Amino acid sequence: MRALIWAGLLLLAASSIIACSQTIPSAPVAQPGSQPPAAVETQQPNEVTVPETTPENEAGWTTIKSYNGKEGTTTSAFHISGSKWRITWTVDTPQTKYAVFDILIYRQDSTNLLAGRISYSQGMPGGTAIFDEGGHDYYLKVLTANLNKWTMDIEESGNDISNQPVRITGIRYQGMNYYEAVAAGHTIVEWDEYVEIKNFSDSPQNITGWQLKNITAGQPTFIFPMFKPCSCTYLASFSKCLEECYPARPCTIDPRKSIRVYTGEPDWESGGYCFYYGLGNIWNNEIPDTAVLYNAEGQEVSSKSYVIVGKNTAAR
Repeated sequence: MRALIWAGLLLLAASSIIACSQTIPSAPVAQPGSQPPAAVETQQPNEVTVPETTPENEAGWTTIKSYNGKEGTTTSAFHISGSKWRITWTVDTPQTKYAVFDILIYRQDSTNLLAGRISYSQGMPGGTAIFDEGGHDYYLKVLTANLNKWTMDIEESGNDISNQPVRITGIRYQGMNYYEAVAAGHTIVEWDEYVEIKNFSDSPQNITGWQLKNITAGQPTFIFPMFKPCSCTYLASFSKCLEECYPARPCTIDPRKSIRVYTGEPDWESGGYCFYYGLGNIWNNEIPDTAVLYNAEGQEVSSKSYVIVGKNTAAR
């Protein structure tokens, strides 16, 4: 009888192996060669609060706050109710080479934790950065030098899909480098990158056949299996293996719980899902990638990118 159970477990473990596609890492972005002069933070901005009845513009974005000024400042707090928002900014400077314009984004309830940063790049008159985390109060610190004027609009998207019960909530885009990985006993660079996915509903959500893909690079694609991954091949205890792996469990996310899909090695505490991507570094550390989650019918249910701190790059 014991031999039959072990045979069943071995078949189950085989069914949990996930194939992984190859991808070509994106080329790194050259770093600026010089540092701008010290920025200042003094003057209060001219602030315009837009009424809640303001209609969405042609792109589906609603302006909730507008600021402008010349010197640096700390803005008042504003609330983001949806799951996607953006900052659109412009600068006017007589000294492009020495201009400084940095926007530091903070959550009101985590004043010591930097949620994002936008930095002026020489020669750019403006830009847009998109954020995929809402539902909080935020405020901004603006650091400036050698500007005639700056403007900034805070806009919220009306075209998101935040009503979906299963959504991507975060991407750890930078894991351990080569030396850190070797010191920790690993052979894959940035093996500990991951995408976190959460079930926001009060019932289990079956994700069998769903796909997670880096659409910026075009690959790899992770396909969720029929059954939850089983760690019995890594366990010495027969009873523990029997408890965790038999009978086979459907590939679901429990109510209000999260799972993670790692790059190089599975983490059994967060579900055991993994690309098994031996090259590591699926998620670019220089230019933000976008992760998209598709259901079994191939319909997009969630997408998310990330803001690289210190980079003036837009995240979807």
